[in-house]
Amino acid sequence: MSGPPLSPVSAATGRAPRVGSSTGSEPPSRYARPLSNPGASASVRLLTNFPGTLIMQQQWSSKLGLRRRAIAGAIGILLAPLAVAQSASGQQEAGGAALRVYSVINLGPDAGAAALLNERGQAAFGSIGYTGISNGFFDGDRIRDIGTLGGSYTWVWGLNNHGVVVGESEDGEEHSNILGFRWTAGGGIRALAGTSVSSARAINDRHYIVGLTASPGISARAIRWNPGGSVTPLGPRPLSLSEAFDINQGGMATGFADVASGAIHAMLWDRAGNPTDLGTLGGQRAFGMHINECNAVAGESDTADERTLGFFWSRDSGMVPIPVEGGGSRLVAGLNNRGEVVGDTTIGARSVAYQWSLARGVVELPSGSAARSDVFDINNNSDMVGLIERRAVDGGGLRAVYWPGIRTPVDLNTRLHKAPAGLVLEAAAAINDDGVILAHSNAGLVMLRPGTRGTDAPVLGPIAGLPDTITLGQDLALTVGFVDNDGAQTHRAGASWGDGCPAPAPALSEARGVGQVRLQHRFCAAGFYTVKVLVADSGGRYTQVQRDIVVEAPAFASLSGKGTLGNGVPLRFALWAPLGNSASGGSASVILSGPFHFRSDQVSTATAAGQQARVEGTGQLNGRRGYRFLLEAWDGGAKSGASPDRLRVRVTHADAATGAQVADFDNGTPDRTIVVEGKLSLRR
Repeated sequence: MSGPPLSPVSAATGRAPRVGSSTGSEPPSRYARPLSNPGASASVRLLTNFPGTLIMQQQWSSKLGLRRRAIAGAIGILLAPLAVAQSASGQQEAGGAALRVYSVINLGPDAGAAALLNERGQAAFGSIGYTGISNGFFDGDRIRDIGTLGGSYTWVWGLNNHGVVVGESEDGEEHSNILGFRWTAGGGIRALAGTSVSSARAINDRHYIVGLTASPGISARAIRWNPGGSVTPLGPRPLSLSEAFDINQGGMATGFADVASGAIHAMLWDRAGNPTDLGTLGGQRAFGMHINECNAVAGESDTADERTLGFFWSRDSGMVPIPVEGGGSRLVAGLNNRGEVVGDTTIGARSVAYQWSLARGVVELPSGSAARSDVFDINNNSDMVGLIERRAVDGGGLRAVYWPGIRTPVDLNTRLHKAPAGLVLEAAAAINDDGVILAHSNAGLVMLRPGTRGTDAPVLGPIAGLPDTITLGQDLALTVGFVDNDGAQTHRAGASWGDGCPAPAPALSEARGVGQVRLQHRFCAAGFYTVKVLVADSGGRYTQVQRDIVVEAPAFASLSGKGTLGNGVPLRFALWAPLGNSASGGSASVILSGPFHFRSDQVSTATAAGQQARVEGTGQLNGRRGYRFLLEAWDGGAKSGASPDRLRVRVTHADAATGAQVADFDNGTPDRTIVVEGKLSLRR
């Protein structure tokens, strides 16, 4: 999605460029890591997920538990009611914040999206869905494709105020590698200098880039790519692994490194690459995640009593714990230039969004009588964005919110100018100093631009009437609403269903810039599909929305499901597999996203006994082939009082020296296999 770092003030604008993540994805996702090449023979080190306990084993890039600006669409956060002011022009919100309306701009699909925003109102984003991974850049008017270095995998990690995007991409060679890249609208995607494995995590406005690269004899080390093409290793050579996650305008960077004792310490690197060891809060692991223009750092650390806390560090204060009662899915989500930290934690029995500063300590962000709340970003005006979920008596559902300082949150759904029919904003992921917001919605990732003028492209709502799971042969009647800021434009529509089955052409009706597309279809094969609807105007501009769905065949034995596994680091899953010799006419598929991206190439075994199913096969991990997976699924049943659905996920690769299967991911313990959103369905 996934907490976003807030980078330093731009020398040109005086504003803080956003250097983001995914997520969480999220989201992702700042959880996502480019894992090892299964054929490589470099040393492998096993680390536990931080702050959770999911296992990731890889040859490099093992800093885990980082937060992303994105939230993977399926975060099961529960929140409550909002107090919102009326939407008449010129009124004031509670606490005196000026009323503001927003125009909506569709950006891209929302499955496990990464969402990065800069101070010019530009955005970079990425998502993983049934049809693969997509990445794009919005220049303020149009969307451009970022592409790949030749392979099938690209993920965006950073964006500066000049519209330069950095991340990692597969190069497509015979023995493919994941390489750090730099992308511009004029120059396209280019691999950064260095070794065969690297990842670019953040970039400042002076075009200094930080991340990590493979290094002989160890897993990897933190690195800085300089504008002239030279490379500066950061800090002394680590015991096994170091990585940089954020850089400010002055060239100071933060991240982590393991030290001689084997512990992992948060680090600060100066412009020459010299380190300051920030240490830990008494435990064995700490990670610097965000750095501001004052060279203050925020991150997360273990304590001596095995808790995980957020921390704030400055030259004057040293490492200061953020004293919260318990853990959260994003203990630290952002840091601004005022030294204010935001995140998600537990206060009493409630999971809540908070703001912290040295002067005031932890302050819970208002959410009425909400059970829980979450915050994903803070700007230099102390404005924050996130989500709540309304109580059932108030209509229920996730809602994207904006906190104007520590005041009553504003439901952004009440502030939209000419929103298309059915659009619901579910979580706000990023905000810049001008108040531009990125939000996740039921129509995908959108930008909210203050004022009544978006772009000249049509604005689309969700594909209404389409459930996540449908039955083979079921007749579908769907609609998509749209608006256009030019009422004189005429429009046409197209649809793609993915199954190759015939379908009537879409019907479109419109009047004075407001319209609706009507669609009909009957799927003729079971499996995974992506439904896409495109609306184009007479001026040549177009917008597309899409939804991933599962088509089930009741007459055939199968395992299917879509949802999220929780416990601090959400892992999204989507799977469909015919069991035994079931000839359902569809192709088996397994897709995982969150801490990593995985897509099956082949399902070799799919069997069931009672309410348990087992699926095995091979696939690609972050775009790399040569991995095996094992799923063990328990269908708890849909009746009241039934056991929860569970899904054990294990991804492995063969050790180059011994041939033994080595675990890259395993959520094995029962408490970490619970499906917290969505469901599994076992048909026999």
